[in-house]
Amino acid sequence: MAVGITVAANKGGVGKTLITLNLAGSIRKSFPDAKILVVDTDAQGNTTKSFRVKIKNDQNTIYDVFMGNATVEETIVHTYDNLIDVLPANADNNYLEFDKMEEFRDTILEWFVDLVKKFKENISELMTLEGLKKKMNKHIDPSSNYFNALEGTFDNVQDKYDFIIFDTPPELKQVTSSVLSIADVVLVPYEPDLNGVDGVTHLISRVNTLKDKYNPDLRIGGVLANKVYNTNLHAKMINTMMKYTNRNNYHYFDTEIPRSISFADKLVRSGMPITMSAPENKFSQNFYKLLNEMNEIGLLTKDGTILEIPNQLYLNVEEDE
Repeated sequence: MAVGITVAANKGGVGKTLITLNLAGSIRKSFPDAKILVVDTDAQGNTTKSFRVKIKNDQNTIYDVFMGNATVEETIVHTYDNLIDVLPANADNNYLEFDKMEEFRDTILEWFVDLVKKFKENISELMTLEGLKKKMNKHIDPSSNYFNALEGTFDNVQDKYDFIIFDTPPELKQVTSSVLSIADVVLVPYEPDLNGVDGVTHLISRVNTLKDKYNPDLRIGGVLANKVYNTNLHAKMINTMMKYTNRNNYHYFDTEIPRSISFADKLVRSGMPITMSAPENKFSQNFYKLLNEMNEIGLLTKDGTILEIPNQLYLNVEEDE
């Protein structure tokens, strides 16, 4: 059974896609026999493009899975690597909220008609707001269709992959919430500034709400500092975040991902995650360190088992080039 790992943040520019790509790459190189599915749920489709997947006009995407127009199996695309598949996303996801709200409106109307039929002998019970809410809460849950829209959709591919890694958009609405409702582990990256720190606390609050209502097995894997500069401001913000995670019993990763200008150029030229094209690179090594740390605290399996890594590629390099 695949372990589902989600990279999530409610703020753009914190490096979710960078982490998703290079985590997939480090897993691919560290576990040579592991089968990996990378799920892109962001309308920008950067994860999809980074694996050289070009979406044709008739190609299914994560949008079609959300809308119930296609299954996950019908949407998966093979990549240049025979052990990495991608479930793609494109700009169609920009319209998902609107289209799902129309669907939601029709569902509410159908539910209301059903309620009227059930209580036609006591229709007065539905004629007040409190009465209607009481009956709705007892017989239907309108929010479940919104925040848990992917329930069951990945069940048929669970035994075909070892890892399913989700990249999410920078929001806490339907897409991210639905992914968190089916994942096993969530990694929370942040950039060490004031907005980044606030974003982590808001995201973790949402994660705990979804955990209570939809996904009791969801684990907050840890908080990860990304785009780190050696400045007083970043050091102060990191210290603040470490105190927050320690106070609330969340893991704070020892691994820090530094800001690297050279990385973007290497990704463009190689056409694949740098953890695959150059695992010995000093920037790549940060992701192998992260992978090792995740394994040490049991995040690479559903039950927290520590795995033996066949290809131990972490070389204990401390500084970016």
